[in-house]
Amino acid sequence: MFDLIKSLCELPGPGGDEWAVQEFLSKRWSPRLQTLRTTPVGNLIAHLGGSGPRLLVAAHADELCYVVKHITPDGFVFVTNGQRDERQQPSLRGPVLVPWGQPALIRSATGPVEGIFATLTGHILTEEQRQKTQPDWNDMWIDIGAYGRDEVVARGVAVGDRVVWNTSTRRIGQNAYGKAMDDRVALAVMDCLVELLDRDRLAYEVFFASTVQEEIGLVGAESIVQDVNCELAVSLDVGLVGDVPGVDQRDASARLGAGPIIVHKDLSNYSRPLTLSLMSAAREAGIPVQPAVFGLYGSDSSMFTRKGLQAALVAVPTRYTHSPFEMVHLDDVENTVRLMKHFLEAKP
Repeated sequence: MFDLIKSLCELPGPGGDEWAVQEFLSKRWSPRLQTLRTTPVGNLIAHLGGSGPRLLVAAHADELCYVVKHITPDGFVFVTNGQRDERQQPSLRGPVLVPWGQPALIRSATGPVEGIFATLTGHILTEEQRQKTQPDWNDMWIDIGAYGRDEVVARGVAVGDRVVWNTSTRRIGQNAYGKAMDDRVALAVMDCLVELLDRDRLAYEVFFASTVQEEIGLVGAESIVQDVNCELAVSLDVGLVGDVPGVDQRDASARLGAGPIIVHKDLSNYSRPLTLSLMSAAREAGIPVQPAVFGLYGSDSSMFTRKGLQAALVAVPTRYTHSPFEMVHLDDVENTVRLMKHFLEAKP
């Protein structure tokens, strides 16, 4: 499981440029599935078969990203947020971690270009700069080791290129951490299910989807409803936990190693019957799960609900979300596979 998660997480898949992830899945799924297609917006859809109500299981391929907005004459690359950014400024303690000091990967048209997210530091700062507590996007840049704009351009970098964190995926005991656990860990769950599901026992006509541009506003999920025409949907995503210092347990009681999270509500209300069916499947299989209600959170199932589907959300507990060191417990990932397998194979 760790090797699969590592392979998926280390792929670059910024919003609007998820092709590396979709191609990885296509190569793994095509020998095992008869029907596999990519929609014009980039969603990857697989038909697993089965009979009964049509059910979509979805996870998103995109990860948090930045976008190149300017290249200076002396060869520094300035970026802005690749997601929705109503404030138009980075936040030191906000939804996305300020990336200072993190390795960067620019997805240029001619290939990947490595660099580092940099800012003024230490002795060179003026007193006025030291006093600035709220950074803006012009307070950081990417240093790719170039000495002039022409060198940057020669390496293929251009305005509009996506940029992702370029951290590796590591393991500490049963915990794995790195970038893009959101939502590659859920794609790892789906990949295991493609191999493990008994198609003759499926209680639904099952479709799998790897969606695009979730982080920018559930874009892929909005169009996939018309492409698949399902009645039911279950999104797989990462879930919020409170097992670290500074979190009120009344606000986030889930923890790593205690099983998948079944989300009853976040910014959307999810289908009560479908959610209870997932809870019942967990009890029948003896799988520990954590029911939860999230505050500032949304998923592809929010869009599925708006589009008229009965939708539910199953999440892998994750520490440090929207950072380059998102952390999951491998037992939780395995138990999410077990839960979804039992839920989908309800026929005796």
